Amino acid sequence: MKKTISLSLLLLSSTLTQADIIGAKAGVDYWHTKDHGKAGSAYVQIEHPVPLVPNVALRAITVEGEGEADSLNNVDAYGYYEILDNDLVSMDLGAGLHNISGSRHYNETLPMAVADAEWFPGSQISYYSKLNYAKNADATVTDISAGARFQLLSAIYLQAGYRHYEMETDNAGGHSDTIKGLTAGLHIDM
Repeated sequence: MKKTISLSLLLLSSTLTQADIIGAKAGVDYWHTKDHGKAGSAYVQIEHPVPLVPNVALRAITVEGEGEADSLNNVDAYGYYEILDNDLVSMDLGAGLHNISGSRHYNETLPMAVADAEWFPGSQISYYSKLNYAKNADATVTDISAGARFQLLSAIYLQAGYRHYEMETDNAGGHSDTIKGLTAGLHIDM
């Protein structure tokens, strides 16, 4: 019973830092990979003031690869809570699903945990990091990105960073693939 009350209080306190009105974040990134051809991602996040209901996010990744057999498409759908939101740091924690398709080695949906942080949000220059970790009995996916954002207009930022995506599978004799490289794109925070 004490654990249930503690968890309820934690969730309630986290929702108190939720957005006062509906807000949105969105962006697109070009991903310069060394051995995997053209790649990119797009994402959108919706934040609302409804207590205990998580905010929602969707992110899609496309890697063209050297041929159709090497292409990879991912879609992340998750809910998250804004744990911290101040002038120094903004932090989100959440959970959802990571769908892998187009890979010759693996096509499936995995449960996923998400941690997202931004330092000096709303400043002329801010820094971000994001970790998505997905795992089931057959596969593990780790997706880490970090970088900086430079404010162009009141809600529009240029962003540049580095991304490291690693997938390991145990099915069909096992396979691992690592995609890494520099990213550049636009981030909108309304």
